[in-house]
Amino acid sequence: MEEIKLLESMWKARSSRKTTLIVPEVKCDKLNRSLSNEHWAFHVPYAFRDALDIRYDQRIKDKKKYMVWTQGPILKFKEGDTLRSKDGKTSVQVNSANQMGWDTEKNEMYPGVVIYKKHNVVDGVYTKAGDYLTCQMEFLKLLIYGNNSSQVVIS
Repeated sequence: MEEIKLLESMWKARSSRKTTLIVPEVKCDKLNRSLSNEHWAFHVPYAFRDALDIRYDQRIKDKKKYMVWTQGPILKFKEGDTLRSKDGKTSVQVNSANQMGWDTEKNEMYPGVVIYKKHNVVDGVYTKAGDYLTCQMEFLKLLIYGNNSSQVVIS
């Protein structure tokens, strides 16, 4: 739950990006690029940095510029995003989505929406398990913990 608490702690107007990430580290060299999220239930590769609001930003300290990985609070999984569980038994594909964002009128975080298909995978054969509706944070919980208690079955 540390990942979720970190994101929720940034839910405020004009939230600044943090150097603490929801993944232990970002590895980025010529041969290996990963988000080091081995403890998550789903394999979420380096290409999903934007969906997780992880960026490589320039900072300045003592008038010297340096680059550092930063974390923002806005999840933005999008249509077409497809992820497979690490045990190989489940696959999810986003059908449509709206990203999170700060609602200035309500002074709260808009949770976004994710509609996704879930497939069970047995011996390389994908069988549709259903279509689901949830918010961006609950979709992230599915990817981290492997279950989503706050989802609505839509078919």
